[in-house]
Amino acid sequence: MEAEDRAQIKRAKKMVLVDKWIEYLWFLFISVLIVFSFLRLYLIRWWDLREEKIDPSFNPKVHVIVPCKGIDLNMEGNLKSILSQYYKNLDLVAVVDSESDPAYDLLRKMDVRTMITDPNYKGSGKVKAISTAIKNLPDEDVVVLVDSDTMVNKEWLGYLVNPLKNSKIGAVSTYPYYIPVDRKNFWGMVKKIWGYLGINMMEFKPARFVWGGSVAFRRSLIGEQDFKTFSQAVSDDATITSICKKKGLEIEYSKKATPKVLVKEDRKSFMEWSNRQMAISLSYAKSAFHLGILMYGLVIIYILSLIPLALFVWWAFILGYVPYLFSIVVNVNRDRGHIGKTLLITLIMPFIYIINMLKGNKMSHIEWRGQKYTLK
Repeated sequence: MEAEDRAQIKRAKKMVLVDKWIEYLWFLFISVLIVFSFLRLYLIRWWDLREEKIDPSFNPKVHVIVPCKGIDLNMEGNLKSILSQYYKNLDLVAVVDSESDPAYDLLRKMDVRTMITDPNYKGSGKVKAISTAIKNLPDEDVVVLVDSDTMVNKEWLGYLVNPLKNSKIGAVSTYPYYIPVDRKNFWGMVKKIWGYLGINMMEFKPARFVWGGSVAFRRSLIGEQDFKTFSQAVSDDATITSICKKKGLEIEYSKKATPKVLVKEDRKSFMEWSNRQMAISLSYAKSAFHLGILMYGLVIIYILSLIPLALFVWWAFILGYVPYLFSIVVNVNRDRGHIGKTLLITLIMPFIYIINMLKGNKMSHIEWRGQKYTLK
């Protein structure tokens, strides 16, 4: 009996030791997550306080290209915002598929120089329009792409172009704030919160990319062979991103040049848009699918498992929600006017992202503005 008692005591001590190690590892894990959360908050604050300056001595000729198809929300106001720039050494040109496009009459009324898309290019409608406008531009000039649904501030062009004085920078980009036209537009708010992922990626240099709705680069970035590749692409932004990476050039982010995009969405239009965005991204980075599914899958499992773990295993598991609360704080800080909706949408966003990835990965074609395109 004494031998059995000693064995039981030994097993009990081992269990206590195991429990201690579980507690230690759990608190270590949560501590690491909290540290990373603080670093993320610090990075966001750093971008808020970072001083961006415009050097007036850097004043290259800038060709602002606006691909147009149909009439976007607030399109006249968006064009007026581009025409009202403090930066004056610019040439604005809009490109449409034909004179029968509804945008053509508006552009002529506003006296915006207009080109007709060259149909010989094989890329998407937007890529064809951009290729038409840049094919004969001088290498020393700067090209700026801006979408017709994008509204910019008066210093947008100056802040966007200025970093190009550094020869190590291949492109300067931003990411927009999606602004619902109606405060009651729930899916417009979902799109707004969805877009925070893009802003977060822009603020973190290794994850940075080109957003084609507001980007500046030197014409020389796209050489003869690169132009051939670009003119046959589906995505302008993903192609410019890959050209920069291929040439070892950096992508700079200008927070001061952040534009706004007015949106009005329902569930169907939002899901079509977000699935399409994800499908395009995955077509240029296949490995991102497995990484994204793993990451968001683990996030969902982590979030859902904490409550039963806290109730039936150990109360301290509830501390695991602390890093997740930091994510909510970050999003609420970006939009303090809609705290309730922002909180709710942030909670469900990992589920939306994983749906986008599953749907987007299956898409071999996308439909955009009435046309169908084959993905890689």
